[in-house]
Amino acid sequence: MRTIEVFGVSNSNIGSYIPREDVDTRFLEGLQRNKHIVVFGSSKQGKTALTNKHLQEKDFVRVNCSPETTPIDIYKSILRQLKVEFEEEKVSKSSTEESAKVGLKAKVKIPFFADGEASGEAAAKEAKDKQTKYKMVDYNLALPQDISEILKANKFSKRIILENFHYLEESAQSDMAFHLRVFEDYNILFIVLGIWREKNRLAQFNGDLQDRLIEIPVEPWTKEHFHNVVQIGEELLNVSFESVIENMIDNSFDSIGVFQELCKECCLAAGIESKQKQLQKILSANLSDAIKRKVEDYSGRHIRSLETFVEQKVKKADEIPLYIAYYFIKYLFGLESLDIEFGLKRADIQDGIKAIHHRADDVRSSDMSYFLHNITASQIKKNIIPPLFDYDRSTRKLKVIDSTLYFFLRNIDKAELLEELDAPTGI
Repeated sequence: MRTIEVFGVSNSNIGSYIPREDVDTRFLEGLQRNKHIVVFGSSKQGKTALTNKHLQEKDFVRVNCSPETTPIDIYKSILRQLKVEFEEEKVSKSSTEESAKVGLKAKVKIPFFADGEASGEAAAKEAKDKQTKYKMVDYNLALPQDISEILKANKFSKRIILENFHYLEESAQSDMAFHLRVFEDYNILFIVLGIWREKNRLAQFNGDLQDRLIEIPVEPWTKEHFHNVVQIGEELLNVSFESVIENMIDNSFDSIGVFQELCKECCLAAGIESKQKQLQKILSANLSDAIKRKVEDYSGRHIRSLETFVEQKVKKADEIPLYIAYYFIKYLFGLESLDIEFGLKRADIQDGIKAIHHRADDVRSSDMSYFLHNITASQIKKNIIPPLFDYDRSTRKLKVIDSTLYFFLRNIDKAELLEELDAPTGI
């Protein structure tokens, strides 16, 4: 195997993948039960790898969500991938009411069978296919019950994977939470992949989903997991990470994505592109080169994301904004340690911002609520993909959900970067 097939972040299967009892076993159990599965965690922490490991392409239909995606877009994509033919109803009227209905109604080509087919179990498959006939039926493509009926008529038995569910507008996420309850009744089962770190995200939109979902967090990753990944990779490439493994783990900040990339870059820095004939050791110099390479890779995106994050447009000429986002980043940069596992308490964030704000007395609790409650939606609207931060209302903690951000912040001059960000005017 090549190094890039053994280590790294990829949409394809990676040779050093390790099964984890609390993740893989639970996922496999979920596949056997008539429930939706929600896989969640920070970015690059193994959500897609989990599905790739245990599902073949014939077992699922995959839909990639974006900020513009609506439920009806998801359903049309599913039908197209299944080669279900449908003709959308044309609306000639220009009224707002009629325009809103465009794309909802459609005539769908549905198979039905000749009278003799049901009892002809011994007939050849070719003969059965010849007896299959079709009819055009009116359906509303925005209704989960109608979509379920279409899929059942086409003998659909696969799982539907929704990638990047967090990209959807909050209203679309809410709609899908209610639709999933309907799909469950028809045994049309989804696998939802999303970047967030709190449980019951979908149940917050629809409480009826409580206990009807199997939720699988892909975090945390332990030191033992990292050692197991390296052990598999060492055998596949005939290399040894013995002298750098602990340093690599420390520099990964609990992110399997960062760790996998460091393993890959260490090998490439040592000139290892495939399995070695003789055992080759990875040296500290190789790790230094790998860290430098990944800092360069991550810098462009993170700097742009942070610049966009702190931007604040003034809507009125007499408006004097508080620039909460800027002061949050300044507070974050000033922390001695970043706790990737437990997040930052709301009270600590507010106190930290007030301690450095040029108008501390004006920073109210309501300002913090607005900033934190809208932080994910605001990032998506600003095209910060994946989002850097997410706020868990149930625990009142803000968490970093881009697992590469810690690595980036630990390896750059934060004071220099802060000077490059747009500071509030008039301070």
